[in-house]
Amino acid sequence: MGDERRLITQQTDELLTVLNRQRHDWLNHVQVLLGYLHLNRTEQGEAHLKRIAEMAMQESMIARLGNSLLSVFFLTFNALNKEMLLDVDVCEKVNLSHIVLDEQSLFQMVSEILCTVNEHVAQDGYEPASMQVSLFTGESGVHFRFDLAGELTASGLDELEKLVRKSEQSAVEVTEWIHTEEEWILELIVPFS
Repeated sequence: MGDERRLITQQTDELLTVLNRQRHDWLNHVQVLLGYLHLNRTEQGEAHLKRIAEMAMQESMIARLGNSLLSVFFLTFNALNKEMLLDVDVCEKVNLSHIVLDEQSLFQMVSEILCTVNEHVAQDGYEPASMQVSLFTGESGVHFRFDLAGELTASGLDELEKLVRKSEQSAVEVTEWIHTEEEWILELIVPFS
């Protein structure tokens, strides 16, 4: 029973961290909007509101990916990790329930890639690295593009190479892979079933 309580406590703590981060972010947006109102800068206020609406639409698209594990992972990553900022861009409606990988296998592949990058990104002390993940539907499957703005350690590059090789053994196709110390880009296609 002790392990069960610890797990519930850990999950509760993580949920509170996520909720606090989201509340903080929304309060920041409200404060920016109030500042524009007080300064009679309606054009900047409208532009900021449009950015907020675009962010909310992107979060909605992430929540409707058809893979609840991956959706929750994407939506909570930044609240639970400080080494790297994650920006997920769903370019159009993407449905992950029609691909060859099951929900757990896809989640494992994507989360292993992102967690490995997060663990092995070089810390320069100024700003965290950032990872842009883009998802879009192509003719043969769903494309996942990972684009890191930051530097990876040599051990991180080695671990990521193993993960990419492992994904190539499944039905996943690697269409682009640039892996140097200064740049790391990976594009995968997960075929439709």
